[in-house]
Amino acid sequence: MGLNQANKILFIELIDLGRQNRVSANPPDVFRMAIYKLALKLVLVHNHPSGQMLPSTADKALTDRIIKVGEIINVQVLDHIIIAENDHISFDQLGIMDQLRASDTWRIIEKDQLEVQEWKQKMEAKRIEHEKALTIAKN
Repeated sequence: MGLNQANKILFIELIDLGRQNRVSANPPDVFRMAIYKLALKLVLVHNHPSGQMLPSTADKALTDRIIKVGEIINVQVLDHIIIAENDHISFDQLGIMDQLRASDTWRIIEKDQLEVQEWKQKMEAKRIEHEKALTIAKN
């Protein structure tokens, strides 16, 4: 789910239908619609048809990777929710999101912080400019 700054849902996008015991969700697939719709935040959701609610190691690794990619492109990953037929759990409520945000796994070590900050500011300015153009076009 993609959200705006006020946490209003902008879109809900199906990434993959998956198989019996796994799903393929790569960062470009996850962030494609977020970038297109100018979402600033994401909530990941996937199901466990077995009803087993504990996050797997693979669930945590994928979430960690998605968080780190989000940091690079300025899209905050707020939570990852696992749903089953009669239950759900939240990585955020379990404290897993904070652990993964603090993790250095998948983190890109930035050589020149100033250059990266300038790039992020330019990208944010372009995003704002694009958003203004969309508003004008809609009006």
